[in-house]
Amino acid sequence: MDQRRARAEKIDEAIGVVRAQARAADRSMAIEVDAYGQITQIRLAPHAAAEGTQQLERTIIEQYRAARADAEAQAHKVYEQFLRNEKKDAAPATPQPEWADPDDVQPVKLWTDTR
Repeated sequence: MDQRRARAEKIDEAIGVVRAQARAADRSMAIEVDAYGQITQIRLAPHAAAEGTQQLERTIIEQYRAARADAEAQAHKVYEQFLRNEKKDAAPATPQPEWADPDDVQPVKLWTDTR
């Protein structure tokens, strides 16, 4: 159980640093979210509500969704990389006799006697 908890904590730590940002085309607002979709920062320009609060609400939702999708994609990549590294670390080395020199020419079978 401790190994599972430690592994989960490593994954959470790796994914926990993911952040994604999205900014409105008119630069009226910007939003940042983490890998879990939580808003970590939101910035509004003085002119953010110039088009009305309903437009601002739509812009915030639109940019939140864009940032969240980006954060999820980044988190997925981090998780895949974690799994690749884990697999690579767990892969057993090909056993070789102590006397084997990897630079030596290896014997090659040139033909097979099928008699």
